[in-house]
Amino acid sequence: MNRYYTVGIVEDEVIERQALRMIMEEKRPVLQVVFEAEDGNSALKMARQYQPDILIVDIQIPGCTGLELCQELRQEGYSGLIIISTSYSLFRYAYLAIKLNVLDYLLKPTGETQILSVLDRCILILEENEQRKEKEQRLEEHMIRTRYEADRRLLQQMMDGNEQVFSRLKEMGFPENGQWQACWIVQAWSMAEQMDTKEVVEIYSSICQIFKQEFFVFVKLDADKILLFVQPKEKRDKFLLYTMLRCAIWSLKQLTGQKQFCYVSPISDSLEQMKTSGSQIPENLSLLPMISRDFICYTQMEQRPRAFSRDRYVFHMQKMIRFLKDNRIRYLENMFFSELQDYAQSEPQKFWEYLHIFFDAVVTVSDSRDLSFVMEKISSEGFIEDSKQQQEMIHQILIDCRTDEEESTDTSMDQILKIMREEYTSGLSQAEIAQRMGMTQTYFSRMFKNKTGKNFVSLLTEFRMNHAKELIAKEHDITISELTEKCGYTSKTYFCALFRKTVGLTVNEYRRRLENER
Repeated sequence: MNRYYTVGIVEDEVIERQALRMIMEEKRPVLQVVFEAEDGNSALKMARQYQPDILIVDIQIPGCTGLELCQELRQEGYSGLIIISTSYSLFRYAYLAIKLNVLDYLLKPTGETQILSVLDRCILILEENEQRKEKEQRLEEHMIRTRYEADRRLLQQMMDGNEQVFSRLKEMGFPENGQWQACWIVQAWSMAEQMDTKEVVEIYSSICQIFKQEFFVFVKLDADKILLFVQPKEKRDKFLLYTMLRCAIWSLKQLTGQKQFCYVSPISDSLEQMKTSGSQIPENLSLLPMISRDFICYTQMEQRPRAFSRDRYVFHMQKMIRFLKDNRIRYLENMFFSELQDYAQSEPQKFWEYLHIFFDAVVTVSDSRDLSFVMEKISSEGFIEDSKQQQEMIHQILIDCRTDEEESTDTSMDQILKIMREEYTSGLSQAEIAQRMGMTQTYFSRMFKNKTGKNFVSLLTEFRMNHAKELIAKEHDITISELTEKCGYTSKTYFCALFRKTVGLTVNEYRRRLENER
């Protein structure tokens, strides 16, 4: 449960505001007033900023009526509990309050008992909402964990060529055996020692998010590699398929923060071929013969379709990289779009591979570039004929390639670190902060690693363990349960194991060392 719930007070009478604050401070400390406003304009601004759990609003306030304020907030998606406090008992006010899903309508003068009764009702509703969300989250985590284990079993059956997989794949909508366009993807990575099962499952879920819109995907995470089996949900031109895979694999690399090699098997049309290609996956990915045109992933060259010769591919790639480094963005945009149109009309295979080269050039110059939106666009029906959509996509990719990008990411990183420093004792997650910053998890993960040299979990753990050491130093008798809660964890066992791993001592050993040093 939360330790407190936030409250906003919108009231033009100073005495009324002070009275409400005093009641909560003395009688209901679980409620903390985060802002007070005496007019509609400042109230709207602060409500947007703080998004309080409870909003207490007087109807007659300067700037606009309290009901107009509530209506504006509801239209913007505000979902907190609203209490109307007013001296007016007009029916039209009460009717509008009901339409705005107001929790209660209090007539002034309001006694303390009545106020406390309404506040207690709010607390009960908020606690029930938290419990429901926790149950839904646990159920979702259980379902993801169940699928993760099922994926591991299915992948092993695929490797073994076990025909029992056919029934499950057919239920999912797979094409008939012999009509597949499936392949193995193997990404080298190093699983962090401190990563628990929950964090592994979170990464699994994020990987599935990258592929699931356009592919059936099965994922297995090992200590040294990530194994994926992917099959497009619709039959695709092979050149388009490889371009889609290219974008997805780049997002996979950004999510995991890996620069190591990635292997992509040849496209297989049957279980038998998948078994054969699975047996050919190299044990040591670092020994793969990588070349410039395959720096994102390695594929078996003789079985991969090519629209350009090697020399022509490298020529186009180097030209685009030169324009990007010289910041000739507008020229590159016009040139690339013009040439892409020529290929779209006459040579569709070159159209897809030219896009492929463009993506490679962009991420070569800026490896924090987020291309997660690209796969959805290029796989949409009629994309090759839709020049307007192509131009918008190219512009969207290149618009951020200008020299002010670094300043922008520095500002974003400062905001992220501020959130972590202020809220590390709560149940923070990478997904939550990415959403608050308006970033995809893929881009967030890559930027975070580039700017801090650490992944999100490692730095969050560092903040929490430092806080734990400060608490032990200040509060000699603090219990393990209190430490666990105040550091943002729910499991005492996990907290103790993490503390020992990070600090090198158990909690009691660290406590005794501090006593000896005094």
